[in-house]
Amino acid sequence: MKNQKKRAGTQGFISMIIIIIGALVLLKYVYDIDVIGFLTQGRFKELLDRFYSLGSTGWSKYQDIIMKVWNYFIEFAKNILAKSK
Repeated sequence: MKNQKKRAGTQGFISMIIIIIGALVLLKYVYDIDVIGFLTQGRFKELLDRFYSLGSTGWSKYQDIIMKVWNYFIEFAKNILAKSK
C-alpha cells in the first residue's frame, strides 16, 4: 500500500514537470519568449517586462470577456454555497 502512494506522488510530480516544460516550449515558439535564456543570462527584468506587455495587451483586447467569465464564476460559487446551506 505504501508503494502505491509513493507511485501516485511521483506520477503527479512527473506530469507537473511535463506541463511546465510544455508551457515553456509554448512560450518560446508561440510568443517568442525564451524564459530559460532570460534566467540564465540574468535578464529577469526584461522577462517581467515581456510578461507585463503580453498581459496588458491581452487585457485590453479581452477585458469584457474576462469580466463576464469572472462574474459567471462568482455567481456560480454563490449559488453552490447557497444550495449547500
